[in-house]
Amino acid sequence: MFRKPIILILTSRDETGNESRRLKEAIQKIGTHNAVIISDERFGKATKSSTLDRLMDSGQEYQYLLETKDKSVVKDLFKISKFSKRITRIVNLLKRFRPEYVLCLTPYSHHAMIEAKKRAKLHIPVIYLMNTFTAPKMSLDDSTNVIIVENPDIKQELVRTGLRSKDIMTMGLPYEMTKLSEEEKTNEKKELGLPDSKTVFINFKDKKILEEIFSLMLDQGGIVNLAVYCDDAKLRMQLAARANKVEGMTALFIQSQDIVDQYLRVCDLAITRYDQSVIYKNFHLGIPSIVLDGGEQSKKDIQYLMNQGLLLRAKEPIDTVALLYKVIHTEEGSQIAKAGEKWVEMSSTDNIAQFLASYIVV
Repeated sequence: MFRKPIILILTSRDETGNESRRLKEAIQKIGTHNAVIISDERFGKATKSSTLDRLMDSGQEYQYLLETKDKSVVKDLFKISKFSKRITRIVNLLKRFRPEYVLCLTPYSHHAMIEAKKRAKLHIPVIYLMNTFTAPKMSLDDSTNVIIVENPDIKQELVRTGLRSKDIMTMGLPYEMTKLSEEEKTNEKKELGLPDSKTVFINFKDKKILEEIFSLMLDQGGIVNLAVYCDDAKLRMQLAARANKVEGMTALFIQSQDIVDQYLRVCDLAITRYDQSVIYKNFHLGIPSIVLDGGEQSKKDIQYLMNQGLLLRAKEPIDTVALLYKVIHTEEGSQIAKAGEKWVEMSSTDNIAQFLASYIVV
């Protein structure tokens, strides 16, 4: 019986934008391969209060590679008499699915795969899709066969560290959406219950920051409507009650990541944490982003994108108010939107999937 080659996709809970599902669908649409998605609950050992969990929450997951317990991985000093559960689980997954290669989508899944490859002396090829806009502080070596990066500047930065240029592919990121016409946008706003006026998408995981940003928007007296991502039911009720007191404002709340795109596509501006998927989708949609500073890697990425004229940076929540008026009342918002559309005009999930499906294991 014919068996299509399998691509094993490793990911973890810090994945953004459902990129694993998007890539799986795009790969299988081509028809030459099957793709299997495995997240860290199947191979990892992180608990709710683990260092990894805290690093993910603070946006500092790249520093995970520098943790004391993993210095042996970074330094290639493998003096362990038996495999960890994480390595054993990955080895068993490879035995079960017998993939052509492994595609890693997050820093943690990449680290875990390289750890297993080295310690178990595996010969499986590894491809890493790096979802940042600048090169992170991390240890990369020839255990990774191919690295897919967002832009040529990352490639140059990695080549300077000693990686081979031919092993680094510049292909953008697998987050995309189709821009609506003005008529389509107006009709979808009506369907969602939004007036045909400026709507701001608000996207923060930190409850304290979300409340502060929301309050700042309410204080502007209803000059914009709000589409707010908030998965906390109690907080949603509190924020909705406050919004009802502001005359002329409509505030809608998005309860699940699965329906974020439905609301994002009708918005005119986003005020967001550092979220690669939202920022990149906004490029495709022609929506300017105001991005609040976060951890070390996110600050580096935000500064890079700001230097390219692709977003506005807020160092503190209060800064979002002045930037909101700047976008509404000046041409800067439309300039950022046009720059974003131009930035991603050559990138698509289908292009990445086509490369993955045609990758020849040597």
